[in-house]
Parts: sequence; C-alpha cells; structure tokens
Amino acid sequence: TYLVDRRLDMLPKMLTEKLCSLVGNQDRFAFTVLLEVTPNAQIIDADFCKSIIHSIGAHTYGEAQTMLDDPTRSDVKAESVRHLNHLAKLFRKRRMDAGALTLASPEVRFVLDTETQNPMDVQMYALKETNALVEEFMLLANITVGKKILRHFPTLSLLRRHPAPSKSQFTPLVSAAKAVGVDVHIEDSKRLADSLDNAVRPDDPYFNKLLRIVCTRCMAPAQYFSSGEQLQEEWHHYGLATHIYTHFTSPIRRYADVVVHRLLSAAIG
Repeated sequence: TYLVDRRLDMLPKMLTEKLCSLVGNQDRFAFTVLLEVTPNAQIIDADFCKSIIHSIGAHTYGEAQTMLDDPTRSDVKAESVRHLNHLAKLFRKRRMDAGALTLASPEVRFVLDTETQNPMDVQMYALKETNALVEEFMLLANITVGKKILRHFPTLSLLRRHPAPSKSQFTPLVSAAKAVGVDVHIEDSKRLADSLDNAVRPDDPYFNKLLRIVCTRCMAPAQYFSSGEQLQEEWHHYGLATHIYTHFTSPIRRYADVVVHRLLSAAIG
C-alpha cells in the first residue's frame, strides 16, 4: 500500500528491500522465464527455472533512459538496454494491433515539508520510454507463465481476467464525447483503442488524457479467478487484449504472484 509519505509492504523490509530484490553486483535467487526470441520479436521457445541472478547494475528508470538517449555510449549496459527497447517496441506494436488499450491512470508524487512531513505539493510522475520497456517484458512474462501453468493445471490455475465493458457503462462517456464532436466506438477493444487515438483536439493537449482517464472509470475491474471456475470464453483480458493472463512478476508485493510461483514450481517438477 502506497501512502503519501511511506509504503506499507506485504513482507518484512529485510525480505522486500534486501534478500528478495535484485541488487546490483550481488547474487540473488530468482524464478526465471527464459525466452528465445528472434530479432523481429518472434518467440521461438520458453523455459522456466529456479536460478541465481547476478545483476551487473541496478538502475532507476531515469538512468536507463539516459543510456537510451545517449548514442555515444557503447558499454554493455547501454547496448543491452537499447537492444531490449528495440524488442519491447515490437512487442508493444503487436499488442496494440491486437486491440490492447492505453488508458491513462496518472501516477502522482508528493512534495513533503522537510520538518513536518506534511504534503506541500503534488506533481505528475512523468513516465519514460524505459517504463514502457519494463512493462512490456513484465506483461510477456505474466502471459507466458499463465499459459505454462494452465497446460499443467487446466482447472486449478490462478489467472486474471478483465471483462468487456457493457454498453450502458459507456453511455455517459459516448454521449459527452459526441457533444464535443468526438466519436467513441466500444464494439471491441481494438475499435475503442483506435477511437481514443483519434480523439485529439489541437487546442487542448489534455483532452486526450482526460478522455482516457474517464474511459478507465467506465471499465469493469479486473478479477482473479481459478481456471476451473469460469468458462474459457470468460477468461479474456479486455484491456490487454490477451486470452490468458496472470500475475507472476511481483511475488514480494502481491500474494497472487506467490500462489502462481508455487503453481509454476509444481509444473516444472
């Protein structure tokens, strides 16, 4: 849980900040998804294993963005980040072409008074290209693990679905948009994504972001479910435009991921 001035962790800090987090230049136990990928981002093979990772550097999004932006850097870290970003863009394009949505859910950070720790100001958290890079591989890992556990436990897998919104949920938004000359189509996620991309007003740079924020409010919430409890046609994740999805990548801050790790561990023996 993120509060104004602190974070409440699911597990003790010794685990979340030290023993279980990847730290630069130290060995860390991990559960790894190994993907063999072509240069044009076609997945050839996936493997799963318990591993020891020795990270050659832990960086902030800003530091990684500097590596992307500086063409003169040719060290192994910068080259790796650029290579990953190239693949991430291809993965992202494929998701968008399938109808995945980019819905604004603005993150904010608070400026605190140094003495009282009271919030003095609120600022938008600027998302960088490297945020999208990490997100893309996180989604890919979650989808790949979801498919793996489902093959081994077809009725017992913990998955995550996002129901398609009903027309009535979107009626107020569609009417309000129409009143200002904007058409919002909700027949499927692809048409909604395209109509949001086209909803731009040159005189108002915030209009599109506002529309996406309101769009999020019209959606049904995503839900965890057991694969044996829902019909297959109900498994679809509308926002991500994928038929199978789960949460695997954050076992130190979400309990669902711990369950999925146990399922994956059983699946690989």
